[in-house]
Amino acid sequence: MHKIFSIYLTVCVFALLQNASAAEVINAGVGGNRSSQLLKRLNRDVLAHHPTVVVLMVGTNDRLNSGGFVEAKAYKQNVNTLIDRIEASGAKVLLMTPPPCIPELLFSRHDPENFSDQSPVERMQEVRSILLDISQKRKIPLLDFHQYLIQNKIADQQKTSVIRNVANSGLKDGVHLTPQGYQLLAKLIAQKLLMENLNIKKVICFGDSLT
Repeated sequence: MHKIFSIYLTVCVFALLQNASAAEVINAGVGGNRSSQLLKRLNRDVLAHHPTVVVLMVGTNDRLNSGGFVEAKAYKQNVNTLIDRIEASGAKVLLMTPPPCIPELLFSRHDPENFSDQSPVERMQEVRSILLDISQKRKIPLLDFHQYLIQNKIADQQKTSVIRNVANSGLKDGVHLTPQGYQLLAKLIAQKLLMENLNIKKVICFGDSLT
């Protein structure tokens, strides 16, 4: 199901960009991926296609998937390495902050004891801070999707939330987006790409299932 939503996001971005110019959009999101796994498949799934822009969103599985946390320091290093290699290929990067989560629903799949040192909310806030810092220091455009959802109060357990929950989808998810959430994300991505005047001839969306 996560793969279907990932493809759905790519189709939405493509449709929105087509209104402005000819564009090719490739989905390179893989469910469950961490930043370390993105590094391993970067050449095959991204650089081999010679993109002009890579939309990069990763961090949810690094910091929330208790099957194998990636420490914040290693996560930051991995993201910087991804950017180094993408930029060395001649492509531009658009960074995105991953959405916040709903801890109560996350704990239906992950033992709360695994988060005794740092709550899920704090972990995703830290991911956001890391990406904001990278964006500022490296002068890379960033779409702060995390903050957008919080400011617009659509990342909770209400039916209007774009994070899947019992009220809007019947699912104890708390991490992934609803179809409406992917439509919103696609719209924001397309707007940001055009606002930054990036070459959208070939755009690759790279990350986990959210991407």
